[in-house]
Amino acid sequence: MNELDLTNTQAVAFMVVLIGLLLYLNHRDRKKSAKLERENKQTIKTPTEDLSPDYGRYIQLSGVRVYGGIE
Repeated sequence: MNELDLTNTQAVAFMVVLIGLLLYLNHRDRKKSAKLERENKQTIKTPTEDLSPDYGRYIQLSGVRVYGGIE
């Protein structure tokens, strides 16, 4: 590696450190992605619990005319 004025031994050590850093960052990213995926699966199942029990009634009332009857 002429640009950095490193000996062959130093260049090999530098490359090993860089590869190790890349492997560590990849492992950390995969772990974070798996955690986010687990959290997303949990949040998909819960929205129905947050809805009001009268939610369906509001939808039914949206089609009713003011003077009675259904549109």
